[in-house]
Amino acid sequence: MNRNRVKAFTILEVTITMLIAGLLIGITYMSYSIIVKSYHSFTLKNDEMTILVSLDHLLKRDFERAEIIVKDQDGIVLTSNDKVIKYKFKADYIIRSGAKIDTFKVQTQNVSTTFENVEISEVQETGEQNRIDELGFTILFQDQKIPYHYHKLYSSVNLIQRNPNAVN
Repeated sequence: MNRNRVKAFTILEVTITMLIAGLLIGITYMSYSIIVKSYHSFTLKNDEMTILVSLDHLLKRDFERAEIIVKDQDGIVLTSNDKVIKYKFKADYIIRSGAKIDTFKVQTQNVSTTFENVEISEVQETGEQNRIDELGFTILFQDQKIPYHYHKLYSSVNLIQRNPNAVN
């Protein structure tokens, strides 16, 4: 008998070990790719929601601070004591320009402007004829229509300045 026998694994044992290792690596890779896709989807949805929340926040703040809001050819102009902010509404984006320019990549539909429940669809000659107190539009977000509505409450002083004949 050969007494110099070397202790080693058989080919069958090595093959089974490699098969088990391959299965574990495959399961780990699939789990990792599912988590990465889920995280990417979550991040993308959060980024899109951030755009919607930021747009809503800015429009609310600008409506509250504005002394007068008028319709122009591309959208609306909000004027206060120290600044002028313009919103331009296009089908695929909204541009807010003031001290800095913000672009919101959102799909908008049905932009409507009214003053005292009378729709203002065409731009008139004077600024007072273009004054608005309500803005409404719909945003398409992930196959859903989200309505946005903003209302400006003008002070009585502001409205009297608009029509001085109103005071007797």
